[in-house]
Formats: sequence, structure tokens, C-alpha cells
Amino acid sequence: GVPNLHLEEIREVVISFPKELDEQENLIKQLDILSNQVKRLEALYQRKIACLDELKKSLLQQAFAGEL
Repeated sequence: GVPNLHLEEIREVVISFPKELDEQENLIKQLDILSNQVKRLEALYQRKIACLDELKKSLLQQAFAGEL
């Protein structure tokens, strides 16, 4: 769990949401768009991290082989 965060405090949090169904649906659409963007960015960064790891390995191999 999170230090200093208690269930009682969580229960006291008031979460408001639109009462109109069309506003709720619009909010859901916006959240879906944001969620998809986050997933795409996460995948992109994972690929970038993998590429950087490969570059690091390659540079180390070249350095130890005296190719740099």
C-alpha cells in the first residue's frame, strides 16, 4: 500500500461526475482517447528503451574490441 494513506481517508473522497448521460459518454470517449494515447506512448518508449539497450551493448562490444 501507500504509506500514510488509510481506507477511511479514501472513503471520504468525493468524486463528482456529470449527471447527464451524454456528458458521461463524452467524458468516457475523452478518457478512452487519453488511455489509447498513453498506451501508444508506453509502447513507443519501451521500443526506444530496447533500442538504447542494443546501442549500449553494441558500443561496449566495439569498445572492448578496440574499434572505437
